Amino acid sequence: MLIYALMRNIFFYTLIFFVICCTATGCTKQQKQDSLDSTTPIRSVPISYATNFSIDHFETYTRVIVYNPWQQNTILQTYYLVENISTTTPDNGIKIQIPIHTLVVNSCSHIEFICMLNELESIVGISSPELVFNPIIRQRVANGKIENMGDAFAMNIEKILIKKPNAIMVTGYNQMSDSHLRLETTHIPIIVNIEWMEASSLGRAEWIKFIAAFYKQEEIADSLFQQVEKNYKELLALAQTVPSKPSIASGNSFKGTWYLPGGNSFMGKLYYDAGGDYVFAKDSSSGSLPLSFEVAMKDLRHCDIWLGSNANSLHELVQMDSRLMLFDAYKNKQVYNYSKRTTPSGGNDYWESAIARPDILLKDLIKVLHPNLLPDYELFYINRLE
Repeated sequence: MLIYALMRNIFFYTLIFFVICCTATGCTKQQKQDSLDSTTPIRSVPISYATNFSIDHFETYTRVIVYNPWQQNTILQTYYLVENISTTTPDNGIKIQIPIHTLVVNSCSHIEFICMLNELESIVGISSPELVFNPIIRQRVANGKIENMGDAFAMNIEKILIKKPNAIMVTGYNQMSDSHLRLETTHIPIIVNIEWMEASSLGRAEWIKFIAAFYKQEEIADSLFQQVEKNYKELLALAQTVPSKPSIASGNSFKGTWYLPGGNSFMGKLYYDAGGDYVFAKDSSSGSLPLSFEVAMKDLRHCDIWLGSNANSLHELVQMDSRLMLFDAYKNKQVYNYSKRTTPSGGNDYWESAIARPDILLKDLIKVLHPNLLPDYELFYINRLE
């Protein structure tokens, strides 16, 4: 009986110990999961204009979310940025160790942001370098420090694997491309950048904060953006002082269809901010607006200024279509393109730095529309056709 009682007590206390241990372990796991799933960050990065990303700092990681502009209230991708790769993060995103030191990019539109952060040396590969304007990037390609990764929609996987970058930055689109799926086979983190989907020029420029998060350069990015915003607002105030607004035609004819910015597009808004009267300002389109040539002829023919022509000279313009000679802007030599800063191989700084520096682009537009407001300013991106 004594032995039986002793065994019973041992079993009883062992069972209690086991339950206590399991409970304690369960609480620890639950607390850990609650911590990881917490929706209350320690600090969130202020985003004033951009609508398609957010940055939130938690105790052990930074969460960067890219929202899907093609499907409302959905997430395109989530990133968890950590200084130590062994840091535990939620499993619903991509973990990336920061700061990144090497990067492959597939679009020239990312370059100026990286340049402003003084991180150009981190770029080890780029798509279609012949279309790049930035002279430092072109020189580094020529010196073999940056690899030509081929076409943006068919990047060379073997070259990427040889370079082994910390990440690959790609332009995001509505549907997952075969190229993106191939990149995923490298198991290198893919950073999706959709700055081009922002509806305002300052919204696009604010994506410097997104890129800066991967370099641990958030304070510098905030300072840089504040200066761009300040410049923009001062120019906006200047343009609003004009007594009259010249009418603006925009875009080009291609195979019988005239394509021009929608009234609610970032460029349509820029025309307004610069003190212009854009013919399609009341249009609600945020993208490109296609018109028949006949409709364009009727609506644009008598505009004071034509912006965004594809031609490099007035002669070239009428060679495209002789009917363009009937436009008042052609007759008065008030036709402009965005090709002042280009390279012989096709690089155009308008598609690079103008995205990050809408303040300079706005200044150009004000100079074209209201030259008396900026008498000593020389156009930077915009060029008048001769």
